Amino acid sequence: MPTILIVDDNLLACEAISLVLESAGFQVTQAHRVAEAVESVAKSCPDLAIVDLSMPDGNGVDLIRRLHQSHPALPIILYSGFFTPEDDSEKRAMEMEGVVAVFKKPLRNNDLLAAIRRALDPEADA
Repeated sequence: MPTILIVDDNLLACEAISLVLESAGFQVTQAHRVAEAVESVAKSCPDLAIVDLSMPDGNGVDLIRRLHQSHPALPIILYSGFFTPEDDSEKRAMEMEGVVAVFKKPLRNNDLLAAIRRALDPEADA
């Protein structure tokens, strides 16, 4: 069973996403701060991370860079209430940091689950 780390300081958002993912058969862990996420990945590398852009002790982009440096194969889904990559160069830069999808809040469950499945099994669509 794949493990997914959700990184968001909003506890309600974490719980809502956790319920969706657990009902789809995933094991879920949560981190509510950048430092907690870095520690969680170092201790038990998840199969995928879902990262909110805005965090109280840093930002999601910095966290993504740190995670990519320590675990370059970790697929990351970024989500935010206000950010989406504007052009192809931003998208390519994020892909180089391990970002496989970017979503704007509110998340649509089916879109999120489809992105997770593609990231965990890229050959499934082939």
